[in-house]
Amino acid sequence: MSKRTALRLVSMLSIMVVVLSLLTTCAAPAAPQVVEKTVVVPVQQTVVVPQTVVVPQTVAPTQKTIVTISYNRFFKMSFGPGPSPLELIQQAVAKKYPDIDVQLNMAPDDMNAWHDAMSVWITAKDSTIDLFGMDTPWVPEFGAAEWAVPLNDHFPNLQQTIDQAGLDLFTYNGKLLAIPFWISATGLYYRADLLEQYGFEPPQTWDDLVKIAQKITADNPEMSGYLWAGGKSENLTMAWSEFLYAFGGKYWDANGKCAFNSPEGVKAVEFMKSTIDSGLSPKETTTFLDNVEPSNRFAAGNAVFFRGPGDYLTWLNDPKKSSIVDKWAFMQNPAQPEGRHAGSSGGFGMAIQPYSKNLDAALKVLEVVASADVQKGFAIAWGPVQYYKGVYQDPDVKNVYPEAYRLDSVLPSSLARPAAKNYAQLSSIIQDQINAAITGVTPVKQALDNACAQYDALP
Repeated sequence: MSKRTALRLVSMLSIMVVVLSLLTTCAAPAAPQVVEKTVVVPVQQTVVVPQTVVVPQTVAPTQKTIVTISYNRFFKMSFGPGPSPLELIQQAVAKKYPDIDVQLNMAPDDMNAWHDAMSVWITAKDSTIDLFGMDTPWVPEFGAAEWAVPLNDHFPNLQQTIDQAGLDLFTYNGKLLAIPFWISATGLYYRADLLEQYGFEPPQTWDDLVKIAQKITADNPEMSGYLWAGGKSENLTMAWSEFLYAFGGKYWDANGKCAFNSPEGVKAVEFMKSTIDSGLSPKETTTFLDNVEPSNRFAAGNAVFFRGPGDYLTWLNDPKKSSIVDKWAFMQNPAQPEGRHAGSSGGFGMAIQPYSKNLDAALKVLEVVASADVQKGFAIAWGPVQYYKGVYQDPDVKNVYPEAYRLDSVLPSSLARPAAKNYAQLSSIIQDQINAAITGVTPVKQALDNACAQYDALP
C-alpha cells in the first residue's frame, strides 16, 4: 500500500468517528422530552375532570310538608284587585316557610253539607285535613266535642291585633278555637235618594219600613218594597233570628228549653209572611237560597229596601255592576218598640283539625293567616269585613273600598246566632218550619210549635 492510500484511509476513518459522535450526541436529548410529556399532561387531566362530575350528585332534593285547608270555592276567588285568599296564603307561606306547601280541599258551598263532611272526617280521626274554615255557629258543638285544637297557648297576644269581639265569636269555655279572618254583619240597604225625595227618614221600626215602601212603590209599581232571602237555607235562619229579636222574642227560656214559639215569635213569622202576601216582597222570596238575586235586583234599581250583609258595600257604587251609584245607604235593621235592632253576625275563622299529622306546619300557616299583610289581603280580596284592628283605615283598603266606614253603624247591633251544641240540626229545623209557615203550607203557630218540639227532642 502506498503512503498516499494509507493517509486517505486514516482521514475517512476520522470523519466516520466524528459523524458517529454527532449522531450519538443528537439522539441523547430525545429521551427526556418524551418523558416530560408523558408525566405532566396526564396528571393535570386526572385532577380536574372528576371534581366537575361528582359534586352536583351530592345535593338531595328538598321535601315539602303539605298543609291542606278545607274551604269552599270562594277561597279561590277575589272580588277586588288583589289575589284570592288561597293565593295570599300560599305566597306568604312560600316566602316565610319555603318547606311548606299549602293546598285546598274543596268543601261544599252548602253550610250543612260542609259541616257534615267535617264531622265525618274528625269523628273518623281522618288526617286528610289540617286546617278548616269554622263557621261561627259551629263553635259550641266543635268546642264541646274537642274538634279543634285550642290556640290560646300558641297565640297568646292576638288581642293586640284582633278585636276581642272577633276572638269571642270563636271562643268556647275560654278556649280560642279559630283565628277570625272574615265576618258577616247584616243590615238594611235602602234607596236614600227616594226616601229624601218623598220626605222620609230612614225607618226605625218595621212598621215604618212598610209605610215608606208602600208609598214609594205605589208611584213606582215596577219596584219591590223589600227584598230578602226566604228559601230553605242558612240565610232564612239568619233572617228569622233578626225578626225574632226585633219583635221581642228569644230562643231559650231559663231552663234552656225552646222558647221561640212565644207570642213574640208568632208575630215575627206573621210579619215575614205578610211581606210576601201583601206584595211588599216578591212571591219568589220563598225560593231565594242566597242574596244573589235580591242584591242584583236592588243594584238594578228595582227595590226600595234590601236585607243583606255588609259585603255589598264593596260594589254598589261600581257603575259597571250597579245602577244606583251614590243613591243608597246602609243601616242597622229596624226593630219594633218591644224588640231590639238585630243583625246576624257570623263569618269564618281558621281552625286546626285535632287529628292533623302536621301540627307544627299547620301552626305556621295559621301564624301567616293572622298576620297584618294577609288580613289586609283578605280585605282587598273579599271586602273589609275583618276583625283585624285598623284594616278599615288602611290606605290601600280605603282606596279600593271607600264605603267601608258604613259598617261602623251596623256592627253594634250584630248578634251571634244561637249558641247551640247541635246548631246544624237546629238550623235545619228552622229552615223547614219557617219556610213552611211563610209559604202557607203550615199555620204559623203550628210551625213554631213543631220546631220547638223537634229541637227539644234532640239528644
